[in-house]
Amino acid sequence: MVLFMLPKFVADPIYANAIGPLMDFLQYGINDYIPSPLLWKIAHTTNFQKFGTGFFCLYLMNYVFNTGDHLTSWIYLSLHGTYGMLWCLKEIVFPDPSWQRHVTLVDHLMAFGAVLGPYWYFPYSIMSKRTDASMQLIALCISMHTLGCVLMMASDTQKHFVLKVKKGLIDDGWFGVCRNTNYLGEMMIYGSYAALTQDWISWAILVYVWTLLFGRNMFNKEASIARKKGGKEYMDNSWMIIPKPWGWMGEKRD
Repeated sequence: MVLFMLPKFVADPIYANAIGPLMDFLQYGINDYIPSPLLWKIAHTTNFQKFGTGFFCLYLMNYVFNTGDHLTSWIYLSLHGTYGMLWCLKEIVFPDPSWQRHVTLVDHLMAFGAVLGPYWYFPYSIMSKRTDASMQLIALCISMHTLGCVLMMASDTQKHFVLKVKKGLIDDGWFGVCRNTNYLGEMMIYGSYAALTQDWISWAILVYVWTLLFGRNMFNKEASIARKKGGKEYMDNSWMIIPKPWGWMGEKRD
């Protein structure tokens, strides 16, 4: 169970009093103890991992585990490699402002070692064990991945261009019945990778990242929405991470 999916009265105090301060320390406060000059943007480390995943998979397939004849390895390469290219295209067309800040060497090492790097366990698991996924599982993962990419790309596109014109609450379109459609898409994408591995460690990595990183960001967003005009009505007509099926009936349309 991911922590942010627990009842609000349970999850909110944990994020406010424990996880939030912990993540703030890891993201900002640790530099007080290990001083380091500002280097390149955090986006560069993220893009390196995202785009490099396909090459990492090819390296494992051709030079480490010799899985060139292994269908599941190719399926994984196709899915995760394509996602990496989509992410970098998105970064070129409309860079996310939150990724454009210059950070220290410690921050880059923390980002890669604690969040981005563990994702490379997924292809390692599949290729080292020559894990065979059934045709049914492959079909399910491809469907999850495709829908997840659409949700992530479309919602991030809407958010970028709406906020470029006018700052404020986004309560329609892809965000009309789900307040975190972009995170839902990311969870479907990485959930498809973990499902292909059929390895509990992959799921443990996702629960860890989703609880600490995604959950903290969504908790902060919930607090921000609640303070904005129309926020309460929007929260009544939508769910945090799963689309509210009957929310469309209450959505205002021009």
